[in-house]
Order: sequence, then structure tokens, then C-alpha cells
Amino acid sequence: MFSNKGGSSVDEHTLPDLKEEHSTEDSATGIVHLDNALRGGIPKGSVVLLAGSSGSGKTIFSFQWLFHGIKKGERGLYITLTEPLFKTLKNLECMSYYDRQAIEEQTLKIMDIRDTYGKINFEDPEKIIELIEKEVMQTHAKRLCIDSVTAIAYFLNDITKIRKFIFELGKVLASLGCTTLLTSEVGDSNSYSIYGVEEFISDGIIRMDQIIDQGEYKRVMQLVKMRGKDYVGETYPLKISKDGIRVFPRIQIPLDYESSEERVSTGLVLLDKMIRGGAFKNSTTLIVGSTGTGKSLLGVHFIMQGLRKGENCLYMSFEESQKQIMRNALGFGWGLQEFLDNGQLSLRCTYANKKYLEEHLLEIKSIVEAKKITRCVIDSLSAISDVFLPEEFLSFANRLNGYLKTAGVTSYFTSAAATFIGTSSLTEKSLSTMTDSIIMLRLVEVDGELQKVINVVKLRGSSHDKSLRKYDITNHGVVIGHSLAGYEGVMSGSTRKVSETVEEKLRDEFRNQLGLKGDYYFEEARGHGISKENIFLTIDKAVTDSAITSDQSNKLKLKVSGILHKSDRSMEAFSEFAKE
Repeated sequence: MFSNKGGSSVDEHTLPDLKEEHSTEDSATGIVHLDNALRGGIPKGSVVLLAGSSGSGKTIFSFQWLFHGIKKGERGLYITLTEPLFKTLKNLECMSYYDRQAIEEQTLKIMDIRDTYGKINFEDPEKIIELIEKEVMQTHAKRLCIDSVTAIAYFLNDITKIRKFIFELGKVLASLGCTTLLTSEVGDSNSYSIYGVEEFISDGIIRMDQIIDQGEYKRVMQLVKMRGKDYVGETYPLKISKDGIRVFPRIQIPLDYESSEERVSTGLVLLDKMIRGGAFKNSTTLIVGSTGTGKSLLGVHFIMQGLRKGENCLYMSFEESQKQIMRNALGFGWGLQEFLDNGQLSLRCTYANKKYLEEHLLEIKSIVEAKKITRCVIDSLSAISDVFLPEEFLSFANRLNGYLKTAGVTSYFTSAAATFIGTSSLTEKSLSTMTDSIIMLRLVEVDGELQKVINVVKLRGSSHDKSLRKYDITNHGVVIGHSLAGYEGVMSGSTRKVSETVEEKLRDEFRNQLGLKGDYYFEEARGHGISKENIFLTIDKAVTDSAITSDQSNKLKLKVSGILHKSDRSMEAFSEFAKE
């Protein structure tokens, strides 16, 4: 099935514009993705059982199909045995597909067979079929809905009669070129009819249900059977609005996207240098960090760089409103309104649980294709993962990643780290293997202060700077500073200077060889910078000053070389650990 924690409302302004494609030999439903799954629609002349629980949307489906037929020049007939006509019409009037003229001119006839024919003998299947055939012929209907076959089955109350009724009805209507929907009220999710025979006689079965999923009511549709069709059989989440039913099929993305050598600037000069010129075009970068580290801000840097270059960009936020994003950007001197006005920037903000995963993907796909987007920020994946089941979230993230690459879009995904200070796991949702690059933002303790540290963990297809660098958030955005090469323990969140330990060892060796003068010459070397070259020059000066003999000088240089070599190897090992 599927799972999310959202409601059933739908924002019609964000739904993608979809083209209907179907064969003229099919009875299209007008529900685009359903018709695509059916390879065109319901086969003409078929008898289809539309089964489902109460409130699942069967009647709305039926009228959407009937009114769509009117648009195609196919007359319709709706026969009810369960609901008064005035109530049916009242409910219909609020739907956008409702066509009053079609009702008035009877190109779509709605009738209650009980009112029209009085006390009909419902226990006689042949009599019922005769009356239905008569109405179809008189109205020249090409589409018929009987709502519901369950009511007729109750009247017949005999499995043999029910079987004969559906079988004979199908033959009669097929000879007239009429396609039929039979609605069936069922509560058991494992059955499609009350008596268990209707599904075997029908040419097709579509199941609709309203279910409780993680404490929320959801509607779903399943294609169970359709004779003569190579259909895509799966369970689709669906929503009902004033425009009728909309289903959201799983979008499959082939693994055949292009790979580019072109680099795309991040909007930060030093970060570009750290990744050797920028991210690869149509690659995906994952930005991971705890709250307050500037994940969204890096995304805005990236988007602003694209906007300045005249590119079309999409910023998709699942945590902040549009007004808040625009206010925050303005605080750093970036006005987004002009880019919204000229169409360069598409800014979409919604809670993750307000739409199905496939609905989010369809919206992104629609915007990317309509606007020819080249840069995209998804902020954040963790907001989505919090409200969907892990396996469904991972499937969505993988397909979103694949689609954006296929569309030639360079993307930033943000994700919240599990820990506030120090390192955190990247592999808990397998995001690290999916994306091409990973940039980690950390809060660490440095010299008794809480500071921010950035490092590139991964860059697929290229070398990269492996150092950990301090950065700050200023009035102009993110400013990246110097490397923390002289510190250890950064990954744990609490650092100490590596150089302090090295200095102590070097000072001790100076004291061993020079005695009381050791501190003087060591401080002189330290003033020039702790490097092998500077220290050796200071030792040579001590020989010139006759403060140390040549033998003592050689011994001291040998000790200094050993200490510095060991320190360099420790830093290399630390860099490799940071990279992993």
C-alpha cells in the first residue's frame, strides 16, 4: 500500500497540467493517470464492476466517467436504486465537471428506476434487463452506470439469478455498443461483491476504498482486472476535490541519466575551491547538519548564484513559508521578489504530510518541465522522512534523485543531523550512497566557544579538499574561514589543539640539548612558525652562537624530525577518518 500522515485536501493550483492520451476504441474515464494505466481507458462494450466501501468515491467516479463521455459525444444513462434523484443532483452541482445543459437536454439521463416503472418485479432478472435495454435504446446511451448492482442483488437474493442477470446484461449491452459500470457496496477488503459472483462475470474490476492509515483516513484505488488490456495493476492513492477524482501512480525513473564534466558554482568561492570548481552539472549534493548550521542558507546561496546567471530555479520547502524564506533572504541582502515576478524562481512551500509522495513528485516534475529548471533545492528530506514510512521515503528520494538527474537539474538536498554537536550518522536512510556529494555542517567546541565547521565528506568522480574549515553566518551569508589543521577531536564536537602537544615535546627536546637556553631558542623558533625549516634554521643559529655543539645540533634535528613526522601522520589519518 502506501502511507503518510496527511489530510485529504488538495491544492489545485500546484497540480501539474497533464495531457490525456487514449485510444478512440476505449471509454476514457477522464482520470488521466487511470486512463494511462489502462492504456487508454475502459474497453468499449465492457461491463466493469466498480467495488468499494461506503464513502470511497464510487458515485463521483461514475459521474466523472459519464460527463467525460458527454464531452466525447457519447450519451450517458445513470440508473439509481439507492438514492433520491434530488439528492444526487444537489451533490453533483458542486462538481466542476457538472454540465446542467447535458442534464436538461438529456444527453445524460439520470433516473430512479423505481420511480419511473413503479412496482417493478425486481425478482425477475429478464424483466430488469428488458427495462435497462429499453432505456439504453431510447437514450442512445453509450455509457451506462447502474448504482448499485448490490441493490439489485438484494432483490434477486439468489446467486444463480445474479449470475444470469450480469451475464445477460453484459451480452445485451455489448450488442448495443454500450459500456457499463456496476457499482458494488462492499466492506470486506478481500471481496468485490456481496455474493461473490459478480466479479467473475464482469470484464473488469476497479476497487475503491477509504481506509485508516496511521490514524488518518486515506482513499485508494486498485485495478484488479480488465479483460483485453495490458494494464498497470497497482494500488493508487487518490484524492477527491471539486474537480473529481485524481489518482497518483508511482512514477518509474529509468537509470539512464547523463553524466557531465561541467561544473556548477555553489555561490561560495571557497566552497567551490574545496570541491575543485563546483558541483558537477546534473549531480545531487546532500547538505547535512543540525539545526542552526545554515543548511537552508547554503541552498539559497546556490539558488541565488543561478538566478544571477539567468537560470530558472526551483526552491521546494517543506518547513518554512514563502514569506519567511523571502524575509530571511532579504536579511542577507537578497531580494527574491523580482525573480518570482519574472518567472525565474519557482518557490513552493507546503507541509510534507499535506500531499502524497507521488503528488509531491508529480508537482516537482511538472514545474521542472514547464519552467525548464536547471537548479533545484529540496529543503528538507528529513521533513519528508518524518511523516512517511522508511521504505516509501527511500523509494521517493531515489526516484526524485533519478528524475532530477535525468532532467539535467543540479540539485541540493538538505537533511537534519541526528545530533546537535559533533558527528552524526549519514547511512540511517541510505542517503549517503544515493547522492553524488555530501557536505557536512557541524557545531563544535573550539577554545571554549561553540563554532561552526564545514567539510566535504564525499565528491563522486573528483578529488576534493579534505580539511575541516571554520565558517560563520554573517550579514552577507556564509563566510568560510581557515582550516582546523592544528586541532584534534573535531569529529566528536570537543576539540583541542594538536600543536600544543607537539610544542611541549619540541620544547622538552630543546631543553635537553641546550639546558636553560632551550626555552629562549625554542621561543625564537616558535615566533617564526612551527615548521621543520624554521626550527632547523634556529638550531643552526644556536650552533653559530656557540650555544650548542654540532653533535648536539644533529641529535636535536633528528628528534625534531621524528616529532613532526609523527604529527603529520596523525593529521593524515584524521583527514581520512573525516572523509569516511
